[in-house]
Amino acid sequence: MANTITIGRMTFTSPATFNIAAVPTNTRNSMDRSSTLSGRFVASSVTEAKVLRDELVSMGNSNLLLPLTYTGDTTFQGFCKLQNVSINHVSLATGVLDYQITILIQGRTSEMLFESNMSGALLTNSHSITASNTTYGPFHALPVNAYNYDHENAPVGVTRATEDGNVTLFYKDTIRDKAAQWLVEPENFYKGACKITINNTVRAGYLSPNHPTGVVLSNGIVRLTSGSVSDESRFNLEFYDNGSFTSSREISINSGSSTTDWNLWKTVQIIRNEPQECVVRFTSYSSDDNGDGRLTIDATIKRGAHHISLVANQGATSNRAAASRINLQVTESGGTFANSTGYMVESSADSSGQKFIVGSPQGYTADTTNKLIHLSTAQFKTYVGYVYNASNPLNHDTADAVRDQYLESVYENVRLVRA
Repeated sequence: MANTITIGRMTFTSPATFNIAAVPTNTRNSMDRSSTLSGRFVASSVTEAKVLRDELVSMGNSNLLLPLTYTGDTTFQGFCKLQNVSINHVSLATGVLDYQITILIQGRTSEMLFESNMSGALLTNSHSITASNTTYGPFHALPVNAYNYDHENAPVGVTRATEDGNVTLFYKDTIRDKAAQWLVEPENFYKGACKITINNTVRAGYLSPNHPTGVVLSNGIVRLTSGSVSDESRFNLEFYDNGSFTSSREISINSGSSTTDWNLWKTVQIIRNEPQECVVRFTSYSSDDNGDGRLTIDATIKRGAHHISLVANQGATSNRAAASRINLQVTESGGTFANSTGYMVESSADSSGQKFIVGSPQGYTADTTNKLIHLSTAQFKTYVGYVYNASNPLNHDTADAVRDQYLESVYENVRLVRA
């Protein structure tokens, strides 16, 4: 069996040439190495060849930190950035491409540390919720099998199950005040991570084809899939529990008291694509003949979260103001809903033990009969998620905790520092 090299989320056969060089510096002892790889893709199909090509170029265009492993030389592993990527189409019609990649290797696990720098503040809200009562709110989560965690303020650590194994979630009101440091092996870097799947390919960078239906946004716990019905602006939600995704719900972003859907999603764009957080932008337009009345949805998911944030922005038409009524409606759910402070939640758990929750920091109106919340505004900030094991949830899994984890959203920037 041929040796393989994995960069980011992409694995391909061993390069034909493999060179490595020192990267000296006059100010410090350098751990960096530069490597040039070249070879040939002989893909099983033209489609596969294009995916390999486009993902390499996408990673080369980004400034992302990527895991690197090579079965042909196990000492050649660690974390890297791509500096140059070039592709020569030898015979695209038969799936043959030549490539050359320059890699800046930034350290093996023993040579560096990951550092999470966190910022942000409690979202302004209309529910009189303050930072003094969001105990389980400010949090961040690590990859599966991460270790050597260190934070000066010693946050509380709890676990949540994902399809890749358990992630550890750390929370404390002072978690943003200091940076956290931790380690993970390259092969575990993406376990429990947020990920974006477009056109059946998990995207490692920011470039992707415009296939806005069937887009999957997931953190291994909560999974959102964009709908595909021509006259509907909808998403499907699922929750991972006991080895499979269950608790399916459908939501609609629609307008007016008539709950009229926008059209099918027309475009999709990757806004952020990092293991700790992914953001995807969907757009559509209303049913007006002129193609106006734009709707933009930014969907955000964080590692370890039981919720997904949705920010809707709507445009005006000649007969509808931008600040007209907009709804977040649960269109497929077997249960009834009850309104609470900052959210509307199912009254009873489903057969898998979960309750579905929708909410907003804004002063929305709840319509429990039609299972929706609404507001007349140009921008509607909302979130959707699940109360896990709803009959007896742990303190950090209650409906209030899910709401607070949304309101106390932490912006996390992960970088490498020298050990």
